[in-house]
Amino acid sequence: MDKMLNSIWFIRILAFFIALMLFIMVSQNNMGSHSILPEVPTGNYLIEDEPLTVLYDEERFELVDQQEAVNVQLQGSQVSISLFQIASNRSTEVFVDATEIDTAGEHMLAVNTRNFPSDLSVTVQPQVVRIELEERQTASYPVLVELENAEAVSDEQSVGSAIVAPLNVEVTANRETIEAIEEVKVFVDLTDATETIEEDFPVHFYDETGQKMDVQAEPNFVSVTVPITSPNKLVPVKMMRENQMPDGLSIDDVTISPNDVTVYGSKADLETIEFVESEPIDLSEIEDSGETTVSLMVPDGAERIDPDEVTVTFTVGDEEEVVLDSVPIEMVGRESGVAFADGAPRSVSVRAFGSESRLDGLMVEDLSVQVDASGSYDGEQVLPLSVTGPSHIRFELEEEETTLRFTE
Repeated sequence: MDKMLNSIWFIRILAFFIALMLFIMVSQNNMGSHSILPEVPTGNYLIEDEPLTVLYDEERFELVDQQEAVNVQLQGSQVSISLFQIASNRSTEVFVDATEIDTAGEHMLAVNTRNFPSDLSVTVQPQVVRIELEERQTASYPVLVELENAEAVSDEQSVGSAIVAPLNVEVTANRETIEAIEEVKVFVDLTDATETIEEDFPVHFYDETGQKMDVQAEPNFVSVTVPITSPNKLVPVKMMRENQMPDGLSIDDVTISPNDVTVYGSKADLETIEFVESEPIDLSEIEDSGETTVSLMVPDGAERIDPDEVTVTFTVGDEEEVVLDSVPIEMVGRESGVAFADGAPRSVSVRAFGSESRLDGLMVEDLSVQVDASGSYDGEQVLPLSVTGPSHIRFELEEEETTLRFTE
């Protein structure tokens, strides 16, 4: 076989027959006679309701009316039509081009086609269609938050005002749509909600009749925070201390930030909570002015506190001393059946240690020296004294006891 194909005589004979066939075909065409070759059959194919695409400046205009579909007539060889019919990856398109139009209103445009087989004749019916464009407008609308099933929230919890961000959304559409928008809402379902909700929710548009509208916004989702909290109250922070300042030093001033914190819990438990204590601050470790962060202790019965720590700022100064004489001793805890024993001290001198600014102007009336007579005693009883006064001042009693006589 290879020898035959390589033979010069075989090639010459094959070329002769090809030339002869071409001569016969051309001669018959020129004479108008029928070809000795079989004729290729032709046919028609109608595509009904072919979708019509409208190309236009979508940033400037809104397409408010158009013809949705047209009929397309194909004519040509039956083979080409059949191949077109069975093709699964068609990229054909029927369209009108309005990209050069720069005015709103109605326009009559010719229907065009592309990507149909080049050997088929394409006819579109109708050949001209009407479209209507409207100038796009942009408007801003406030977003309303509608809480659903708020009654499902426990009576022991409270629902705060919803916070939405951003506060407004923008809509770009035709004038008719812009004017029809009456409300923009997001819906937050509180069913089974036990804590603050922080989520993104889709925005919905409604006309004046309450009908939902199909509108795209910028943005389409907004962030909504719905505070859901237990009963709470604001109470002051009480700074707790342990040990003493290093020798020769005293606290001149203390600032707590924040000074008040929020306590959460049941209403009954909150009634008994008057303050929140800090973790004890070790005064022996304070040598210079400065600040420190101190954790707070959750009171008994409370669920939580916010914040759970505070910043304590100290101003440290040199320690000085003053003596206040004749500070009266007050009996507490019992109103009758008790009196000072004969010769027992009824007043006492108190030494006060603190910074100069703290001691300046300190008076006897600022101090309280007490003896607790609330116990069950009979006859004379020697009892300890206690002293309290302004904060950040250390006190020492020159006499630490007194004698009381009980008659009942």
